[in-house]
Amino acid sequence: MQGSPGTPELGIVSGYLFKLLRGSLGRTQVDLAERLAVDDNTIQGWESGRRPLSALRAADLTRLTHRLAAMGAPVAATSLLPSAVEADVFLTTAVRAGGLALPAWENPLAASVHRRSFVSLVTWPFTGVVPAVVRNLPLPKSRGPVADRPQLAATLRESFFDQMRTSAEMAGTDATLVRRQATYLLAFDGREETAHWLSREHKRTAVRSISEKDLPAGILNRTASLALARQGDLEPVRHFIQGTLSNDDQTLASLTYWAYWLGEIPDTYASDGDMVEMGARAWSGHRLARHLIGHLGDPRNAEMNIHSLLCLVMARKELLESDGDLRSRTLLAIEQAESTELSRHARQELQNLRFATQLAGR
Repeated sequence: MQGSPGTPELGIVSGYLFKLLRGSLGRTQVDLAERLAVDDNTIQGWESGRRPLSALRAADLTRLTHRLAAMGAPVAATSLLPSAVEADVFLTTAVRAGGLALPAWENPLAASVHRRSFVSLVTWPFTGVVPAVVRNLPLPKSRGPVADRPQLAATLRESFFDQMRTSAEMAGTDATLVRRQATYLLAFDGREETAHWLSREHKRTAVRSISEKDLPAGILNRTASLALARQGDLEPVRHFIQGTLSNDDQTLASLTYWAYWLGEIPDTYASDGDMVEMGARAWSGHRLARHLIGHLGDPRNAEMNIHSLLCLVMARKELLESDGDLRSRTLLAIEQAESTELSRHARQELQNLRFATQLAGR
């Protein structure tokens, strides 16, 4: 596909989020339209994406989020609306470009290092995984069937992933931020040719000698490995753990990136290099530890999570020493992870993690 230049501005993510907010208020479209002093066709347009919320002026979008919160919608959910609009702009830009090259100044992959909170909105139409902040919001009652996620047509999905691959290839080996973030998103593309591309990308990043100080290259290799793990191939992650992460600087960079991804580092950075350099001392590890403990049994990412948690408790020993509840939760998670199919190396690291946790409680 060469792109879809005639594609209208998409409003599927912000529209679906708006629908969930209306559901949290227990209001019909007509009722909410009256409260917001707009016609009910406007509400229908916002929710369907036909009148995307991105068309609103920034000031009007802010007023809308404030009014929804004042009516009783969860503040954490309403505050997500601007990010949902940004996700729609991201999707629209990629879909319109398709397989055509985007200049760096127009490519949203080049603007900043993305976080999980934003990427979860972008990938919502592909995965159906509801972002954590709005996971418990009810859909409004409807006479007919209601979609379980923002809806993106199959041809537009293909255009989106075509752009991710084009962006990665056009970035070459210099613009590592664009290449890495495109590679991460390609993990959600189920097409066979994309799986082959990811495999080649991992081999390309794995065979080159990664300098101990070339931290962005290590983050790129990490992303390619995890992208393949998402598609069921665990060997690249095992290679990454025992190869690149055998270096202390690369291990710290990986943990720093994970802390940033989860929002534990407040500042936003324009490059992976700035993020791992300036963010290294800006995180405590508490949020990262809780996340890893909750995912030790993940069949696709268990080995990476076990290794990362072991490295974390060794680097931030005060985490377990000062928090008895965290120690108890860690030991419970270790017990549950033991039933997961793991490599010999991962099982040894799990035992080392158990020993470190028990030692921290003495």
